[in-house]
Amino acid sequence: MHQGQRVAWNAALMIAKQAIMAVLSVVYVGYLARRLGVSAWGELQASLAITSMAAVVAGLGVRGYLAREIAVTPELGPRHLGSALVVRGAMGATTLLCATAFTAATRSGEGAWLVVIAAASQLATILYTTMWLSFEAHERFQYILYVELGARLFVIALSVALVASGLGVLAAAGALALGNALELLLTYHFLRKRLYQPRLEVGLDELVAIAKKSIPLGLIGALLGVIRQADRVILRWLDGEAAVGVFSAAWVLVEQLELISDLVLGAAFAAGMRLYAHDQPGFVKLFRTALVVAAALGLPLAAGVSLVAPDVVALVYEGRDFAGTSDVLRVLAWHVPATFAFQVAALPLLASKRERHLAAVLAPALVANVALDIWLVPEHGALGAAFAALVASAGMFVATGLLALRFMREAPLGRLGRATLATVIMTLVALAALRAVGLWAAVLAGAITHAALLLALRVVTLAEVRALARRKPEKGHEAAVT
Repeated sequence: MHQGQRVAWNAALMIAKQAIMAVLSVVYVGYLARRLGVSAWGELQASLAITSMAAVVAGLGVRGYLAREIAVTPELGPRHLGSALVVRGAMGATTLLCATAFTAATRSGEGAWLVVIAAASQLATILYTTMWLSFEAHERFQYILYVELGARLFVIALSVALVASGLGVLAAAGALALGNALELLLTYHFLRKRLYQPRLEVGLDELVAIAKKSIPLGLIGALLGVIRQADRVILRWLDGEAAVGVFSAAWVLVEQLELISDLVLGAAFAAGMRLYAHDQPGFVKLFRTALVVAAALGLPLAAGVSLVAPDVVALVYEGRDFAGTSDVLRVLAWHVPATFAFQVAALPLLASKRERHLAAVLAPALVANVALDIWLVPEHGALGAAFAALVASAGMFVATGLLALRFMREAPLGRLGRATLATVIMTLVALAALRAVGLWAAVLAGAITHAALLLALRVVTLAEVRALARRKPEKGHEAAVT
């Protein structure tokens, strides 16, 4: 298949995966939060946030750097993956051990044990996501679907059984850690059977050289990771675990939607790196398409979630302890299109290896996010943290867009405007259905209306859909990755 078809197929595959995972996750999270209670749920989320922040420096950007190299030169896959596993594994184990030791010295009881379990879970995550770089670089996304779905079903079944038996939050955390270990084993199985076995063929000097070259990307990854987790950590310090529970209840729902942008743009990452290196007009075309996709998906998701937030929270959490989650969810919903747009704007910066410029955007965004949290959280709690997160994400997009102005000037303004109009009409239709019938009618009416409007307003055309659906074999592509 040609490049556009392959990107579309991979994006469709990953969106289908996320649709399944999102439904499972929302049902699972709702059950777990209700059974554990808002405080225990908040403590679990705080432990995950602490270990995630500790893990953001793992590998110093080796994953992104080597994924880009493999996408351009596929035959280096086994060698580069072996190097990535060594560097990320060693760094991850070290930072997580330090975080665990610090927690043990400053906290006791259930909270300390949760961080220990979360650290073990995070180490497994570091290793299997490192292996995923090969699936992404060689565009074998179906194996990510297989391992994530299998592991998620295992975690849900085990943790629900344990919590239903009265074993509490530690058992739920242990089930999550076992699920990540299973995901690691399944990832290695598919990697070895379908692609190759990672090989460590470089010496210490070359590993150090790879780590140095990866530092700019690593700084970006670290900053993004800290920005995503900072709100929950600061909430835990300034307002307690109950506030973390309310914020996390909304964040988990929004995170399922944000993953769609990660998946769509992840499907285009390898193609984007190749096109930027060898076909600049092709890269511009891909960039324009990504902007349209960001608007066509991000805006209706935000508008729809804002509209039905109270109904969704009541459906998922069913408790007075989570009453404040509706307002938080309405604010965080707009984090979705901001994240979509930021990721598209960052694509040319990553392709042109301008990581330092991107880091110069993220560092002030982190400072602003923390400052806003410190200002807003004491008075407004979880809602203040939600506003801080939204302001930071919007600022990141604006600043990154200015750095990528050469490509942003190519934005298809007509299509973007029509995508916005489609969102406005969809929202009005969904609002009418919500008032007349209820939640599910609003969701169905909104989805059908928006899809029809995208075609009717020519945001996308039937010819483009048919062209992407015709999957013709591309000679030499399979040979390049085997």
